[in-house]
Amino acid sequence: MKVTEAIQTAAVSDAVKTAANNFLLIDVSVSFWSGVGQLNAAAEKAALAAGAEPAGTRVYKDLLGAWHGKLKEVNQHYRRVRTVLAAETIPYSKKPIAEAVGQRRGKKMVNVLRYPDVAATLANLKDAAEIALSQFLANYDHYRDQALAANFGTWRSEAERLFPSAQEVAAKFSIEISDPEPLPVFSDGQIGSWSLPAEMLGKIVEQSNAAIAQQLEAAKQESIDASLKVCETALKQLTEGKRFSESILTNVEREAVKLREMADGYDQDPRIQGIADDMLQGIANVGMVEGWKNNETKKIEARKSAETTVKNLKRMQQAPSVAVIPDTSGVILPELTADLI
Repeated sequence: MKVTEAIQTAAVSDAVKTAANNFLLIDVSVSFWSGVGQLNAAAEKAALAAGAEPAGTRVYKDLLGAWHGKLKEVNQHYRRVRTVLAAETIPYSKKPIAEAVGQRRGKKMVNVLRYPDVAATLANLKDAAEIALSQFLANYDHYRDQALAANFGTWRSEAERLFPSAQEVAAKFSIEISDPEPLPVFSDGQIGSWSLPAEMLGKIVEQSNAAIAQQLEAAKQESIDASLKVCETALKQLTEGKRFSESILTNVEREAVKLREMADGYDQDPRIQGIADDMLQGIANVGMVEGWKNNETKKIEARKSAETTVKNLKRMQQAPSVAVIPDTSGVILPELTADLI
């Protein structure tokens, strides 16, 4: 191995180990029922009335009609889980890379220091969602009967077949929150227990670290992209000055914190650390948007900072990594090495 390759490999290994000490992986899935049904008879009638071909014509309707708002209230509880997940975590498993390295799609990274609070929030939201669903299901038969009587006219017989039972509705809702997992980095104990030639062992560890680093680089890019999006929104509002909402500041602060956590907890990239600090100190430093509304100087300063930050984030989308990631063809991950032990 050349000296430069050895340095690159060591840098990747150090970055991966740092990330393993700073992040946990969680897998959260959320599903709920839209309450929308497809009415074929209505579609055919609409097509014929318009002189159109019935094939390919679709008519969709909120099955519960006036009671659909009750379902929306339940769904909102389930959507809040997704909202918090997006706000508090960083996507880890981008699909193309996830498939290449054997990871399931959908895992999220969360900073270990914030994990207890995130886990508690998700658990509370899950409890609230399940209570709301239970209350809805207790009245579902009534909602269904009222909707069938009032909303479908001559299409009632078709609509009756579209309504699921209360039990079937319940099965459409779920919130599954996994236990936290560490990043799949080889431990010293694992490596020491393998009776393998040193060269082969080194290659396994090197390729595994490189594959995980690719995942981490994808997560880093996700955080950069999310930060760019909120900073562009802030810049637009600061430039046009038509509308300011507290969510602008909240979103910038939230993404800046995650961007800084990504840099501090992975490769200590000074460029990313600096951008995150600029987001907090240059854009979101007024506390409340009233600071922009009432102080033209602060507004101009924030706009200039936002312009610079947006430019820097766009550069970082194309910038090379601090550590050059080796090729991972033929990679072997820790969970795939059972046959070697």
